[in-house]
Amino acid sequence: MLKSAYKICFILMSLCFFSGYTEAGSASARYHGDFWYPTYHIYRLNYCLVDGKTCGKIVADRYCKLMGYAGSDRAVIEYNVGRTNYLLVRNVCDNWKCNGFKRIRCVNTIVHKPAAPYYYRLKKYVLPRYNQFRIDWCMEKNKACGKPAAYSFCRRLGYHHASAFKKAEAFPSTKTLKSQEICFGQGCNGFSEITCFR
Repeated sequence: MLKSAYKICFILMSLCFFSGYTEAGSASARYHGDFWYPTYHIYRLNYCLVDGKTCGKIVADRYCKLMGYAGSDRAVIEYNVGRTNYLLVRNVCDNWKCNGFKRIRCVNTIVHKPAAPYYYRLKKYVLPRYNQFRIDWCMEKNKACGKPAAYSFCRRLGYHHASAFKKAEAFPSTKTLKSQEICFGQGCNGFSEITCFR
C-alpha cells in the first residue's frame, strides 16, 4: 500500500514538472548566449566604459548588441584581471586594478510571425518558359489556346489551376506544351504572365 502511494506521488510530481516545463518553454520566446571571460579586440573587456562611471549591465548590453543580441540579463564582474580594453574606444586600462567581466549572458527574443497562408497559394510567373522556350499561347498548333495552356503549365508545377494569365504577341519563338511544336517568326504568340493558384 505504501509503495503504491509513493508511486502515485512520484507520477504526480513528474506530471507537474513536465507540464510546467512545457508551459515555460512555450511561453518563453527568448534564447541566450553565454560569453565567459569576454574579450574585446584581443584583451579582456573592461567592466566599465572609459568614463569609469558607466559600468556593469549597460556595458554588457552594448556588448551583446555588438554580438547580434537584443541585450543582456546577466553580467558578473571579475576583479583585478589586468590589462583590459574599453568598449567602443581605443583606450586601454593597463594596471592590476582593472576589472573585467567573468560572464555576460546575452539574450534575444524570437518573434514568430509566419506569413499568411495565402502568400504561398498564389505565384505569378512573368514570361513563363518551358524547356527554355517561351510557352506558346496554344496547347498545340492553333488548338486549345489561352486558358488550357495556362492550366497545363500550372498543373505541371504542382498548382491547382491558373487564376490569371495575359497574352503576349510576336515572340521570336515559342513551344507548345502538348505537341511540343516550336514556332519561329513574327506569328508566335505566348504568355506575358501566368498566375498559378494552389
